[in-house]
Amino acid sequence: MFQYIIKRILIFIPTFFVISLLIFGLSKMAPGDPVLVVMGGNDSEGVGQRSDLLNGEKAYAQVAERLGLDKPAFYFVFTSAAYPANLYEISKQNHRETISRLIDAYGNAAAVMDYYNTLKNVYYKTADIENARHSIEGTARNCMNDLFNEYEDGVIMFKLNLLKDSLATPDNGLEAIQGDWNDLIEKYQYLKDNPTKTELYLPTIRSYGINTQYHTWMFGDYPWFSSVDSSSHYRIEALSLEIIDLVPQKRSLNNSISKLRGRNYTIQEELDRVGTNASPDSLRQVLASNEVQIEEYLSNQKTIQVSINTLSAERDSLSSNLTRYTSKGFLRGDFGLSYIDRKEVSLKLKDALYWTLVMNFFAILISYLISIPLGVKSALWKLKGRKLIDSINTAFLFILYSLPNFWIGTILLVFFTTAEYSEMLDWFPTSGAQDLDFAAHPDTTLWMKFLDIAHHLILPIFCMTYGSFAYLSRQMRGSMLGVIRQDYIRTARAKGLSERKVIWKHAFRNSLFPIITLFSSIFPRALSGSIAIELIYAIPGMGQLALMSITSRDWPVVFTIVMFAAILTMIGNLIADILYAIVDPRVSFK
Repeated sequence: MFQYIIKRILIFIPTFFVISLLIFGLSKMAPGDPVLVVMGGNDSEGVGQRSDLLNGEKAYAQVAERLGLDKPAFYFVFTSAAYPANLYEISKQNHRETISRLIDAYGNAAAVMDYYNTLKNVYYKTADIENARHSIEGTARNCMNDLFNEYEDGVIMFKLNLLKDSLATPDNGLEAIQGDWNDLIEKYQYLKDNPTKTELYLPTIRSYGINTQYHTWMFGDYPWFSSVDSSSHYRIEALSLEIIDLVPQKRSLNNSISKLRGRNYTIQEELDRVGTNASPDSLRQVLASNEVQIEEYLSNQKTIQVSINTLSAERDSLSSNLTRYTSKGFLRGDFGLSYIDRKEVSLKLKDALYWTLVMNFFAILISYLISIPLGVKSALWKLKGRKLIDSINTAFLFILYSLPNFWIGTILLVFFTTAEYSEMLDWFPTSGAQDLDFAAHPDTTLWMKFLDIAHHLILPIFCMTYGSFAYLSRQMRGSMLGVIRQDYIRTARAKGLSERKVIWKHAFRNSLFPIITLFSSIFPRALSGSIAIELIYAIPGMGQLALMSITSRDWPVVFTIVMFAAILTMIGNLIADILYAIVDPRVSFK
Protein backbone atom coordinates (compact mmCIF):
# COMPACT_ATOMS: atom_id res chain seq x y z
CA MET A 1 0.00 0.00 0.00
CA PHE A 2 2.78 2.43 0.92
CA GLN A 3 4.56 1.84 -2.38
CA TYR A 4 1.29 2.38 -4.24
CA ILE A 5 0.69 5.70 -2.46
CA ILE A 6 4.21 6.85 -3.33
CA LYS A 7 3.67 5.88 -6.98
CA ARG A 8 0.36 7.75 -7.10
CA ILE A 9 1.96 10.85 -5.59
CA LEU A 10 4.76 10.68 -8.15
CA ILE A 11 2.11 10.48 -10.89
CA PHE A 12 0.27 13.45 -9.34
CA ILE A 13 3.29 15.72 -9.81
CA PRO A 14 3.34 15.69 -13.65
CA THR A 15 -0.47 15.58 -13.66
CA PHE A 16 -0.53 18.70 -11.49
CA PHE A 17 1.77 20.57 -13.86
CA VAL A 18 -0.22 19.49 -16.93
CA ILE A 19 -3.36 20.84 -15.24
CA SER A 20 -1.52 24.05 -14.37
CA LEU A 21 -0.52 24.46 -18.02
CA LEU A 22 -4.12 24.03 -19.16
CA ILE A 23 -5.38 26.56 -16.63
CA PHE A 24 -2.59 29.00 -17.50
CA GLY A 25 -3.51 28.63 -21.18
CA LEU A 26 -7.15 29.38 -20.35
CA SER A 27 -6.07 32.48 -18.43
CA LYS A 28 -4.22 33.76 -21.51
CA MET A 29 -7.34 33.23 -23.66
CA ALA A 30 -9.66 34.99 -21.20
CA PRO A 31 -11.30 38.09 -22.73
CA GLY A 32 -10.40 41.62 -21.72
CA ASP A 33 -7.22 43.38 -20.67
CA PRO A 34 -6.32 42.52 -17.04
CA VAL A 35 -4.32 45.72 -16.66
CA LEU A 36 -7.27 47.90 -17.65
CA VAL A 37 -9.53 45.93 -15.31
CA VAL A 38 -7.17 46.66 -12.41
CA MET A 39 -6.93 50.32 -13.45
CA GLY A 40 -10.70 50.62 -13.60
CA GLY A 41 -10.74 50.90 -17.40
CA ASN A 42 -8.63 54.09 -17.39
CA ASP A 43 -5.29 54.32 -19.14
CA SER A 44 -5.54 58.00 -20.24
CA GLU A 45 -5.42 56.93 -23.89
CA GLY A 46 -6.56 59.50 -26.38
CA VAL A 47 -6.73 62.58 -24.16
CA GLY A 48 -4.37 64.93 -22.38
CA GLN A 49 -0.97 66.36 -23.13
CA ARG A 50 2.20 64.37 -23.75
CA SER A 51 2.97 64.24 -20.02
CA ASP A 52 -0.51 62.81 -19.34
CA LEU A 53 -0.05 60.15 -22.00
CA LEU A 54 3.42 59.22 -20.76
CA ASN A 55 2.24 59.03 -17.15
CA GLY A 56 -0.71 56.93 -18.23
CA GLU A 57 1.57 54.54 -20.12
CA LYS A 58 3.95 54.41 -17.16
CA ALA A 59 1.08 53.62 -14.81
CA TYR A 60 -0.12 50.93 -17.22
CA ALA A 61 3.37 49.43 -17.43
CA GLN A 62 3.71 49.41 -13.63
CA VAL A 63 0.38 47.64 -13.17
CA ALA A 64 1.41 45.11 -15.83
CA GLU A 65 4.70 44.59 -13.99
CA ARG A 66 2.91 44.16 -10.67
CA LEU A 67 0.69 41.50 -12.24
CA GLY A 68 3.66 39.79 -13.88
CA LEU A 69 2.35 40.52 -17.38
CA ASP A 70 5.46 42.34 -18.61
CA LYS A 71 7.24 39.05 -19.34
CA PRO A 72 6.96 36.45 -22.09
CA ALA A 73 4.18 33.97 -21.43
CA PHE A 74 6.15 30.71 -21.35
CA TYR A 75 9.67 29.29 -21.30
CA PHE A 76 9.61 28.84 -25.05
CA VAL A 77 7.23 29.41 -27.93
CA PHE A 78 6.84 27.61 -31.23
CA THR A 79 5.87 30.38 -33.63
CA SER A 80 6.42 31.93 -37.04
CA ALA A 81 9.73 33.54 -37.89
CA ALA A 82 7.83 36.68 -38.92
CA TYR A 83 7.04 37.64 -35.34
CA PRO A 84 9.70 39.65 -33.46
CA ALA A 85 11.09 37.94 -30.37
CA ASN A 86 10.52 41.02 -28.19
CA LEU A 87 6.87 41.64 -29.08
CA TYR A 88 5.95 41.08 -25.42
CA GLU A 89 7.87 44.28 -24.53
CA ILE A 90 5.04 46.39 -26.00
CA SER A 91 3.12 46.89 -22.80
CA LYS A 92 -0.42 47.54 -24.05
CA GLN A 93 -2.33 44.41 -24.95
CA ASN A 94 -4.47 45.99 -27.67
CA HIS A 95 -1.35 47.38 -29.37
CA ARG A 96 0.32 43.96 -29.32
CA GLU A 97 -2.79 42.38 -30.80
CA THR A 98 -2.95 44.97 -33.59
CA ILE A 99 0.72 44.47 -34.46
CA SER A 100 0.24 40.69 -34.47
CA ARG A 101 -2.76 40.97 -36.81
CA LEU A 102 -0.86 43.25 -39.19
CA ILE A 103 2.03 40.77 -39.25
CA ASP A 104 -0.49 38.00 -39.94
CA ALA A 105 -1.74 39.99 -42.92
CA TYR A 106 1.53 41.22 -44.43
CA GLY A 107 4.49 39.61 -42.69
CA ASN A 108 7.31 42.21 -42.82
CA ALA A 109 7.54 42.86 -39.08
CA ALA A 110 10.08 45.67 -39.62
CA ALA A 111 7.60 47.66 -41.77
CA VAL A 112 4.78 46.98 -39.30
CA MET A 113 6.88 48.27 -36.39
CA ASP A 114 7.93 51.30 -38.46
CA TYR A 115 4.26 52.10 -39.12
CA TYR A 116 3.39 51.59 -35.44
CA ASN A 117 6.24 53.77 -34.15
CA THR A 118 5.40 56.54 -36.62
CA LEU A 119 1.76 56.48 -35.50
CA LYS A 120 2.90 56.71 -31.89
CA ASN A 121 5.17 59.67 -32.62
CA VAL A 122 2.36 61.56 -34.37
CA TYR A 123 0.12 60.70 -31.42
CA TYR A 124 2.57 62.32 -28.97
CA LYS A 125 3.22 65.31 -31.24
CA THR A 126 -0.53 66.00 -31.44
CA ALA A 127 -0.71 66.00 -27.65
CA ASP A 128 1.93 68.77 -27.52
CA ILE A 129 -0.25 71.17 -29.55
CA GLU A 130 -2.42 73.37 -27.32
CA ASN A 131 -4.24 75.76 -29.68
CA ALA A 132 -5.78 73.33 -32.12
CA ARG A 133 -9.38 73.72 -33.19
CA HIS A 134 -11.46 71.56 -30.88
CA SER A 135 -13.34 69.66 -33.60
CA ILE A 136 -10.19 68.91 -35.61
CA GLU A 137 -8.30 67.85 -32.48
CA GLY A 138 -11.12 65.49 -31.56
CA THR A 139 -11.10 63.97 -35.04
CA ALA A 140 -7.32 63.51 -34.88
CA ARG A 141 -7.41 61.79 -31.50
CA ASN A 142 -10.29 59.54 -32.49
CA CYS A 143 -8.59 58.49 -35.72
CA MET A 144 -5.32 57.73 -33.96
CA ASN A 145 -6.97 55.77 -31.17
CA ASP A 146 -8.88 53.76 -33.76
CA LEU A 147 -5.71 53.06 -35.74
CA PHE A 148 -4.04 51.59 -32.64
CA ASN A 149 -6.81 48.98 -32.66
CA GLU A 150 -7.44 48.46 -36.37
CA TYR A 151 -5.88 45.88 -38.68
CA GLU A 152 -8.46 45.79 -41.50
CA ASP A 153 -7.10 47.55 -44.58
CA GLY A 154 -10.38 49.29 -45.52
CA VAL A 155 -10.87 50.80 -42.06
CA ILE A 156 -7.24 51.89 -41.78
CA MET A 157 -7.33 53.67 -45.16
CA PHE A 158 -10.59 55.36 -44.25
CA LYS A 159 -9.13 56.71 -40.99
CA LEU A 160 -5.90 57.82 -42.64
CA ASN A 161 -7.72 59.70 -45.42
CA LEU A 162 -10.32 61.15 -43.01
CA LEU A 163 -7.71 62.90 -40.93
CA LYS A 164 -5.72 63.84 -44.04
CA ASP A 165 -8.77 65.72 -45.36
CA SER A 166 -9.37 67.33 -41.95
CA LEU A 167 -5.79 68.55 -41.77
CA ALA A 168 -6.20 70.15 -45.20
CA THR A 169 -8.74 72.67 -43.80
CA PRO A 170 -7.26 76.12 -43.12
CA ASP A 171 -6.48 77.39 -39.60
CA ASN A 172 -7.03 74.02 -37.96
CA GLY A 173 -4.15 74.41 -35.48
CA LEU A 174 -2.64 71.03 -36.35
CA GLU A 175 -0.57 72.09 -39.33
CA ALA A 176 2.56 70.88 -37.50
CA ILE A 177 1.55 67.23 -37.88
CA GLN A 178 0.37 67.38 -41.51
CA GLY A 179 3.73 66.26 -42.86
CA ASP A 180 4.01 63.52 -40.24
CA TRP A 181 0.57 62.24 -41.13
CA ASN A 182 1.45 62.07 -44.81
CA ASP A 183 4.58 60.16 -43.80
CA LEU A 184 2.40 57.72 -41.83
CA ILE A 185 0.24 57.14 -44.91
CA GLU A 186 3.38 56.43 -46.95
CA LYS A 187 4.61 53.99 -44.29
CA TYR A 188 1.35 52.08 -44.39
CA GLN A 189 1.33 52.07 -48.19
CA TYR A 190 4.90 50.73 -48.15
CA LEU A 191 3.75 47.95 -45.80
CA LYS A 192 0.97 47.00 -48.21
CA ASP A 193 3.25 47.13 -51.24
CA ASN A 194 6.06 45.09 -49.68
CA PRO A 195 4.58 42.08 -47.90
CA THR A 196 6.87 39.20 -46.89
CA LYS A 197 4.31 36.49 -46.27
CA THR A 198 6.81 33.70 -46.82
CA GLU A 199 8.22 34.42 -43.35
CA LEU A 200 4.85 33.49 -41.89
CA TYR A 201 5.37 29.90 -42.99
CA LEU A 202 8.87 29.55 -41.55
CA PRO A 203 8.60 27.95 -38.09
CA THR A 204 10.96 28.89 -35.28
CA ILE A 205 11.37 28.21 -31.57
CA ARG A 206 12.14 31.12 -29.29
CA SER A 207 13.47 30.48 -25.80
CA TYR A 208 12.98 32.98 -22.96
CA GLY A 209 14.49 31.25 -19.92
CA ILE A 210 12.69 31.11 -16.58
CA ASN A 211 11.73 34.79 -16.34
CA THR A 212 8.26 34.13 -17.73
CA GLN A 213 4.65 34.63 -16.68
CA TYR A 214 4.07 30.91 -16.09
CA HIS A 215 7.19 30.50 -13.96
CA THR A 216 6.29 33.57 -11.90
CA TRP A 217 2.70 32.34 -11.41
CA MET A 218 3.71 28.81 -10.44
CA PHE A 219 7.08 29.21 -8.67
CA GLY A 220 7.30 32.96 -8.04
CA ASP A 221 10.23 35.31 -8.46
CA TYR A 222 10.76 36.02 -4.75
CA PRO A 223 13.89 34.49 -3.22
CA TRP A 224 13.12 31.08 -1.71
CA PHE A 225 15.52 31.17 1.23
CA SER A 226 16.00 34.85 2.09
CA SER A 227 13.77 37.71 3.21
CA VAL A 228 12.94 40.80 1.15
CA ASP A 229 12.56 44.38 2.39
CA SER A 230 9.20 45.43 0.94
CA SER A 231 9.00 48.99 2.32
CA SER A 232 10.19 50.58 -0.94
CA HIS A 233 7.83 48.40 -2.97
CA TYR A 234 4.86 49.51 -0.88
CA ARG A 235 5.86 53.18 -1.22
CA ILE A 236 6.19 52.88 -5.02
CA GLU A 237 2.78 51.23 -5.19
CA ALA A 238 1.24 54.01 -3.09
CA LEU A 239 2.84 56.68 -5.30
CA SER A 240 1.54 54.97 -8.44
CA LEU A 241 -1.99 54.92 -7.05
CA GLU A 242 -1.79 58.64 -6.25
CA ILE A 243 -0.64 59.38 -9.81
CA ILE A 244 -3.45 57.25 -11.24
CA ASP A 245 -5.94 59.30 -9.19
CA LEU A 246 -4.50 62.64 -10.39
CA VAL A 247 -4.33 61.83 -14.10
CA PRO A 248 -8.14 61.81 -14.66
CA GLN A 249 -8.41 65.19 -12.90
CA LYS A 250 -5.89 66.73 -15.26
CA ARG A 251 -7.56 65.04 -18.21
CA SER A 252 -10.91 66.57 -17.23
CA LEU A 253 -9.37 70.03 -16.99
CA ASN A 254 -7.73 69.58 -20.39
CA ASN A 255 -11.09 68.67 -21.95
CA SER A 256 -12.72 71.71 -20.36
CA ILE A 257 -9.96 73.97 -21.69
CA SER A 258 -10.32 72.55 -25.19
CA LYS A 259 -14.08 73.08 -25.16
CA LEU A 260 -13.77 76.69 -23.95
CA ARG A 261 -11.18 77.45 -26.61
CA GLY A 262 -13.49 75.99 -29.22
CA ARG A 263 -16.30 78.25 -28.01
CA ASN A 264 -14.00 81.27 -28.06
CA TYR A 265 -13.01 80.44 -31.62
CA THR A 266 -16.71 80.40 -32.61
CA ILE A 267 -17.36 83.69 -30.75
CA GLN A 268 -14.40 85.34 -32.43
CA GLU A 269 -15.76 84.29 -35.82
CA GLU A 270 -19.10 85.90 -34.87
CA LEU A 271 -17.34 89.14 -33.90
CA ASP A 272 -15.39 89.21 -37.13
CA ARG A 273 -18.48 88.56 -39.21
CA VAL A 274 -20.06 91.68 -40.68
CA GLY A 275 -23.73 92.26 -39.88
CA THR A 276 -24.00 89.80 -36.97
CA ASN A 277 -27.30 89.93 -35.11
CA ALA A 278 -25.68 89.30 -31.73
CA SER A 279 -24.55 92.17 -29.50
CA PRO A 280 -20.77 92.66 -29.78
CA ASP A 281 -20.54 93.73 -26.14
CA SER A 282 -22.28 90.58 -24.87
CA LEU A 283 -20.08 88.38 -27.07
CA ARG A 284 -16.93 90.14 -25.83
CA GLN A 285 -18.15 89.69 -22.25
CA VAL A 286 -18.62 85.94 -22.81
CA LEU A 287 -15.24 85.79 -24.52
CA ALA A 288 -13.53 87.52 -21.59
CA SER A 289 -15.33 85.29 -19.08
CA ASN A 290 -14.19 82.20 -20.97
CA GLU A 291 -10.61 83.46 -21.01
CA VAL A 292 -10.69 83.96 -17.23
CA GLN A 293 -12.08 80.45 -16.82
CA ILE A 294 -9.35 79.06 -19.09
CA GLU A 295 -6.67 80.79 -17.01
CA GLU A 296 -8.15 79.30 -13.84
CA TYR A 297 -8.22 75.82 -15.41
CA LEU A 298 -4.64 76.23 -16.61
CA SER A 299 -3.54 77.22 -13.11
CA ASN A 300 -5.25 74.18 -11.60
CA GLN A 301 -3.79 72.00 -14.34
CA LYS A 302 -0.33 73.33 -13.58
CA THR A 303 -0.76 72.59 -9.87
CA ILE A 304 -1.84 69.03 -10.62
CA GLN A 305 1.07 68.61 -13.05
CA VAL A 306 3.53 69.76 -10.37
CA SER A 307 2.08 67.18 -8.00
CA ILE A 308 2.31 64.46 -10.65
CA ASN A 309 5.92 65.42 -11.44
CA THR A 310 6.85 65.37 -7.76
CA LEU A 311 5.26 61.98 -7.20
CA SER A 312 6.78 60.63 -10.40
CA ALA A 313 10.24 61.86 -9.45
CA GLU A 314 10.06 60.13 -6.07
CA ARG A 315 8.71 56.96 -7.68
CA ASP A 316 11.42 56.93 -10.34
CA SER A 317 14.10 57.57 -7.73
CA LEU A 318 12.96 54.58 -5.68
CA SER A 319 12.54 52.42 -8.78
CA SER A 320 15.96 53.10 -10.27
CA ASN A 321 17.89 50.78 -7.95
CA LEU A 322 15.06 48.52 -6.86
CA THR A 323 14.66 44.84 -7.61
CA ARG A 324 10.98 44.24 -8.21
CA TYR A 325 9.27 41.00 -7.29
CA THR A 326 5.86 40.00 -8.57
CA SER A 327 4.80 36.89 -6.69
CA LYS A 328 5.92 34.11 -4.37
CA GLY A 329 4.18 31.64 -6.65
CA PHE A 330 1.24 29.28 -6.42
CA LEU A 331 3.37 26.59 -4.77
CA ARG A 332 4.11 28.96 -1.88
CA GLY A 333 0.50 29.99 -1.40
CA ASP A 334 0.60 33.26 -3.36
CA PHE A 335 -2.33 33.14 -5.77
CA GLY A 336 -1.97 36.70 -7.01
CA LEU A 337 -4.10 39.82 -6.61
CA SER A 338 -7.76 40.25 -7.35
CA TYR A 339 -8.31 42.44 -10.40
CA ILE A 340 -11.33 44.10 -8.82
CA ASP A 341 -10.38 45.14 -5.28
CA ARG A 342 -6.62 44.35 -5.37
CA LYS A 343 -6.96 42.08 -2.35
CA GLU A 344 -4.85 38.96 -2.15
CA VAL A 345 -6.73 36.05 -3.70
CA SER A 346 -5.80 33.87 -0.73
CA LEU A 347 -7.63 36.22 1.65
CA LYS A 348 -10.76 36.27 -0.52
CA LEU A 349 -10.73 32.47 -0.74
CA LYS A 350 -10.18 32.14 3.00
CA ASP A 351 -13.25 34.26 3.82
CA ALA A 352 -15.48 32.42 1.35
CA LEU A 353 -14.12 28.93 1.98
CA TYR A 354 -15.03 29.05 5.67
CA TRP A 355 -18.77 29.26 5.04
CA THR A 356 -18.70 26.80 2.15
CA LEU A 357 -16.86 24.21 4.25
CA VAL A 358 -19.24 24.70 7.20
CA MET A 359 -22.33 24.19 5.03
CA ASN A 360 -20.88 21.32 3.00
CA PHE A 361 -19.58 19.51 6.08
CA PHE A 362 -23.01 19.35 7.65
CA ALA A 363 -24.77 18.76 4.32
CA ILE A 364 -22.50 15.82 3.46
CA LEU A 365 -22.62 14.43 7.00
CA ILE A 366 -26.42 14.52 7.10
CA SER A 367 -26.65 13.07 3.58
CA TYR A 368 -24.53 10.03 4.42
CA LEU A 369 -25.94 9.49 7.90
CA ILE A 370 -29.48 9.33 6.48
CA SER A 371 -28.92 7.86 3.02
CA ILE A 372 -26.69 4.89 3.92
CA PRO A 373 -28.94 3.38 6.63
CA LEU A 374 -31.96 4.15 4.44
CA GLY A 375 -30.36 2.31 1.51
CA VAL A 376 -29.60 -0.72 3.71
CA LYS A 377 -33.15 -0.76 5.07
CA SER A 378 -34.56 -0.42 1.56
CA ALA A 379 -32.55 -3.46 0.44
CA LEU A 380 -33.82 -5.48 3.39
CA TRP A 381 -37.42 -4.45 2.64
CA LYS A 382 -36.91 -5.70 -0.89
CA LEU A 383 -35.55 -9.04 0.29
CA LYS A 384 -38.29 -9.52 2.86
CA GLY A 385 -41.03 -8.78 0.31
CA ARG A 386 -42.23 -5.56 1.97
CA LYS A 387 -43.03 -3.97 -1.37
CA LEU A 388 -45.45 -1.32 -0.11
CA ILE A 389 -43.07 0.46 2.26
CA ASP A 390 -40.21 0.04 -0.25
CA SER A 391 -42.33 1.61 -3.02
CA ILE A 392 -43.46 4.47 -0.77
CA ASN A 393 -39.87 5.13 0.29
CA THR A 394 -38.63 5.04 -3.33
CA ALA A 395 -41.41 7.33 -4.57
CA PHE A 396 -40.82 9.84 -1.77
CA LEU A 397 -37.07 9.96 -2.36
CA PHE A 398 -37.45 10.43 -6.11
CA ILE A 399 -39.99 13.20 -5.56
CA LEU A 400 -37.37 14.99 -3.45
CA TYR A 401 -34.72 14.27 -6.07
CA SER A 402 -36.89 15.78 -8.83
CA LEU A 403 -37.43 19.09 -7.02
CA PRO A 404 -34.77 21.67 -8.02
CA ASN A 405 -32.97 22.97 -4.94
CA PHE A 406 -33.11 26.58 -6.18
CA TRP A 407 -36.91 26.34 -6.43
CA ILE A 408 -37.27 24.76 -2.99
CA GLY A 409 -34.84 27.35 -1.64
CA THR A 410 -36.94 30.18 -3.04
CA ILE A 411 -40.18 28.66 -1.67
CA LEU A 412 -38.67 28.24 1.79
CA LEU A 413 -37.28 31.77 1.65
CA VAL A 414 -40.69 33.24 0.80
CA PHE A 415 -42.78 31.27 3.31
CA PHE A 416 -40.46 30.69 6.27
CA THR A 417 -38.28 33.81 6.48
CA THR A 418 -40.86 36.62 6.23
CA ALA A 419 -44.21 37.48 7.74
CA GLU A 420 -45.75 38.21 4.35
CA TYR A 421 -48.03 35.15 4.38
CA SER A 422 -48.17 34.41 8.11
CA GLU A 423 -46.37 35.75 11.14
CA MET A 424 -46.46 32.25 12.61
CA LEU A 425 -44.20 31.00 9.78
CA ASP A 426 -41.50 33.66 10.16
CA TRP A 427 -39.05 31.17 11.70
CA PHE A 428 -35.71 31.85 10.06
CA PRO A 429 -33.55 34.83 9.01
CA THR A 430 -34.01 35.98 5.43
CA SER A 431 -30.37 36.11 4.37
CA GLY A 432 -26.78 35.94 5.48
CA ALA A 433 -24.73 33.39 7.38
CA GLN A 434 -24.92 35.18 10.72
CA ASP A 435 -26.09 38.35 12.39
CA LEU A 436 -22.99 40.53 12.22
CA ASP A 437 -24.15 42.99 14.89
CA PHE A 438 -25.01 40.13 17.22
CA ALA A 439 -21.68 38.41 16.59
CA ALA A 440 -19.73 41.63 17.22
CA HIS A 441 -21.47 42.33 20.54
CA PRO A 442 -19.03 41.85 23.46
CA ASP A 443 -21.60 39.91 25.53
CA THR A 444 -22.16 37.29 22.81
CA THR A 445 -20.69 33.92 23.86
CA LEU A 446 -19.28 31.27 21.55
CA TRP A 447 -22.35 29.05 22.12
CA MET A 448 -24.66 31.94 21.24
CA LYS A 449 -22.71 32.55 18.02
CA PHE A 450 -23.01 28.86 17.14
CA LEU A 451 -26.78 28.93 17.66
CA ASP A 452 -27.09 32.10 15.57
CA ILE A 453 -25.09 30.56 12.70
CA ALA A 454 -27.12 27.34 12.92
CA HIS A 455 -30.33 29.39 12.82
CA HIS A 456 -29.15 31.09 9.61
CA LEU A 457 -27.86 27.94 7.90
CA ILE A 458 -30.67 25.43 8.54
CA LEU A 459 -32.55 26.23 5.34
CA PRO A 460 -29.46 26.44 3.05
CA ILE A 461 -28.11 23.14 4.39
CA PHE A 462 -31.49 21.46 3.94
CA CYS A 463 -31.64 22.65 0.31
CA MET A 464 -28.14 21.28 -0.32
CA THR A 465 -28.95 17.95 1.33
CA TYR A 466 -32.36 16.59 0.39
CA GLY A 467 -31.60 15.97 -3.28
CA SER A 468 -28.77 13.54 -2.45
CA PHE A 469 -30.95 11.18 -0.37
CA ALA A 470 -32.38 9.38 -3.39
CA TYR A 471 -29.09 8.99 -5.28
CA LEU A 472 -26.99 7.81 -2.34
CA SER A 473 -29.66 5.54 -0.88
CA ARG A 474 -30.32 3.89 -4.28
CA GLN A 475 -26.60 3.33 -4.79
CA MET A 476 -26.39 1.77 -1.33
CA ARG A 477 -29.53 -0.30 -1.95
CA GLY A 478 -28.28 -1.71 -5.26
CA SER A 479 -24.86 -2.55 -3.86
CA MET A 480 -26.36 -4.14 -0.77
CA LEU A 481 -28.70 -6.30 -2.85
CA GLY A 482 -25.75 -7.51 -4.90
CA VAL A 483 -23.63 -8.39 -1.87
CA ILE A 484 -26.31 -9.95 0.31
CA ARG A 485 -26.92 -12.70 -2.25
CA GLN A 486 -23.27 -13.81 -2.18
CA ASP A 487 -22.24 -17.25 -0.86
CA TYR A 488 -20.22 -15.92 2.05
CA ILE A 489 -23.33 -14.16 3.40
CA ARG A 490 -25.22 -17.47 3.35
CA THR A 491 -22.23 -19.08 5.06
CA ALA A 492 -22.27 -16.42 7.79
CA ARG A 493 -25.96 -17.09 8.39
CA ALA A 494 -25.31 -20.85 8.44
CA LYS A 495 -22.75 -20.32 11.21
CA GLY A 496 -25.54 -18.97 13.37
CA LEU A 497 -24.52 -15.29 13.35
CA SER A 498 -27.26 -12.83 14.19
CA GLU A 499 -28.96 -11.05 11.30
CA ARG A 500 -27.67 -7.72 12.60
CA LYS A 501 -24.07 -8.94 12.55
CA VAL A 502 -24.48 -10.48 9.09
CA ILE A 503 -25.87 -7.27 7.65
CA TRP A 504 -23.71 -4.66 9.32
CA LYS A 505 -20.41 -6.52 9.69
CA HIS A 506 -20.21 -8.65 6.55
CA ALA A 507 -22.66 -7.37 3.93
CA PHE A 508 -22.48 -3.65 4.70
CA ARG A 509 -18.70 -3.43 4.66
CA ASN A 510 -18.41 -5.07 1.25
CA SER A 511 -21.19 -3.00 -0.27
CA LEU A 512 -19.47 0.33 0.41
CA PHE A 513 -17.45 0.42 -2.83
CA PRO A 514 -19.95 2.60 -4.80
CA ILE A 515 -20.29 4.93 -1.81
CA ILE A 516 -16.51 5.28 -1.56
CA THR A 517 -16.36 6.09 -5.28
CA LEU A 518 -18.98 8.80 -4.77
CA PHE A 519 -17.13 9.97 -1.66
CA SER A 520 -14.08 10.83 -3.79
CA SER A 521 -16.07 13.61 -5.47
CA ILE A 522 -16.80 15.28 -2.13
CA PHE A 523 -13.51 17.17 -2.02
CA PRO A 524 -13.97 19.35 -5.13
CA ARG A 525 -17.65 19.72 -4.24
CA ALA A 526 -16.72 20.97 -0.77
CA LEU A 527 -14.60 23.66 -2.43
CA SER A 528 -16.98 24.76 -5.15
CA GLY A 529 -20.06 25.34 -3.02
CA SER A 530 -23.61 25.70 -4.27
CA ILE A 531 -23.98 28.82 -6.40
CA ALA A 532 -27.79 28.88 -6.48
CA ILE A 533 -28.27 28.36 -2.73
CA GLU A 534 -25.56 30.85 -1.78
CA LEU A 535 -27.10 33.48 -4.03
CA ILE A 536 -30.65 32.88 -2.75
CA TYR A 537 -29.66 33.10 0.90
CA ALA A 538 -26.81 35.62 0.42
CA ILE A 539 -24.20 33.29 1.88
CA PRO A 540 -20.70 34.67 1.15
CA GLY A 541 -19.30 31.29 0.09
CA MET A 542 -17.19 29.90 -2.72
CA GLY A 543 -20.08 29.49 -5.14
CA GLN A 544 -21.06 33.13 -4.88
CA LEU A 545 -17.42 34.20 -5.05
CA ALA A 546 -16.84 32.12 -8.20
CA LEU A 547 -19.91 33.53 -9.95
CA MET A 548 -19.11 37.13 -9.03
CA SER A 549 -15.50 36.65 -10.14
CA ILE A 550 -16.60 35.26 -13.52
CA THR A 551 -19.07 38.09 -14.16
CA SER A 552 -16.51 40.73 -13.17
CA ARG A 553 -13.66 38.97 -15.05
CA ASP A 554 -11.63 38.55 -11.88
CA TRP A 555 -9.62 35.74 -13.46
CA PRO A 556 -7.01 35.17 -10.70
CA VAL A 557 -9.82 34.16 -8.34
CA VAL A 558 -11.57 32.00 -10.96
CA PHE A 559 -8.49 30.09 -12.03
CA THR A 560 -7.30 29.59 -8.45
CA ILE A 561 -10.64 27.96 -7.64
CA VAL A 562 -10.37 25.76 -10.75
CA MET A 563 -6.80 24.82 -9.82
CA PHE A 564 -7.80 23.78 -6.32
CA ALA A 565 -10.77 21.84 -7.63
CA ALA A 566 -8.42 19.84 -9.85
CA ILE A 567 -5.98 19.23 -6.99
CA LEU A 568 -8.75 18.09 -4.65
CA THR A 569 -10.10 15.76 -7.34
CA MET A 570 -6.73 14.00 -7.46
CA ILE A 571 -6.60 13.83 -3.66
CA GLY A 572 -10.15 12.45 -3.56
CA ASN A 573 -9.22 9.65 -5.99
CA LEU A 574 -6.19 8.72 -3.88
CA ILE A 575 -8.24 8.64 -0.68
CA ALA A 576 -10.88 6.51 -2.41
CA ASP A 577 -8.21 3.97 -3.37
CA ILE A 578 -6.94 3.85 0.21
CA LEU A 579 -10.49 3.37 1.54
CA TYR A 580 -11.03 0.46 -0.88
CA ALA A 581 -8.15 -1.39 0.78
CA ILE A 582 -9.34 -0.51 4.29
CA VAL A 583 -12.88 -1.72 3.62
CA ASP A 584 -11.85 -4.91 1.81
CA PRO A 585 -8.39 -6.40 2.65
CA ARG A 586 -8.63 -8.49 -0.51
CA VAL A 587 -7.98 -5.37 -2.59
CA SER A 588 -4.36 -5.31 -3.70
CA PHE A 589 -2.52 -2.48 -5.43
CA LYS A 590 0.53 -4.46 -6.51
